[in-house]
Amino acid sequence: MKRILLILALCAIGGWLFLHQEKPRQPVWQPVADGVEWRKMQIKNAGFLNADVEVCVLRFTPNHLHVATGQLQTAQQWRQSTRSLAVVNGGFFDEKNHSLGLRQSGGKEITHLRHADWGVFFIQNGKAHILHTKDFQNIPKSGISEAVQCGPRLVVDGHPTDLKDQWARRTGVGIDANGKVLIAVSDHELSLRQWASFWAAPQGLHCHQALNLDGGGSTQLSLDSPAVKANIDGSWPVPDVLTVR
Repeated sequence: MKRILLILALCAIGGWLFLHQEKPRQPVWQPVADGVEWRKMQIKNAGFLNADVEVCVLRFTPNHLHVATGQLQTAQQWRQSTRSLAVVNGGFFDEKNHSLGLRQSGGKEITHLRHADWGVFFIQNGKAHILHTKDFQNIPKSGISEAVQCGPRLVVDGHPTDLKDQWARRTGVGIDANGKVLIAVSDHELSLRQWASFWAAPQGLHCHQALNLDGGGSTQLSLDSPAVKANIDGSWPVPDVLTVR
């Protein structure tokens, strides 16, 4: 009888240890290429009817980012034609599908700076920056390889900007405290206020600077790597994009 009780006790202890053993933690950021990481996040109770909104994020060193413009294509078509790892839509454009504001690619200015209350994301001498249009006008332009102008700015010096509750699907680009670039796309509608808070919050993307890109039907992403494949389709093709190579 004692032997049976001992066996039962050992089984109970073994079962408890099995159920309570520390499970291996999944990495928060998943490498998809050298210097490029991928992550999916959720913004709780953010969408209409308090639905959770999923956000797809890429993080990488600035040398991986390039602006592509000059054609009208979907993100997936852009990714294929530029042979990129990932692509998200870029800035605003008009009814004739002409990009609005500054676009610079490979050191060449494609479209001119627009005098608007927007921001400019740019890579200068290998480092990423976001400045208001007025401030960008006053800096030396040598060494700028890539640039896209859009708006509004979402985060300035670590603080979310005060924005209205306008709802749409969202695309954005930001810079964290380590100088890495983040691009993110929401799969459902968010208000601008929620989007800005998410980019600034420590439990969100925790960026020091961030800029809103074109949203709504323009919002789209295409990623194709051996580790991860993902697509968020837009409602129409776009004339310029941010590519990750």
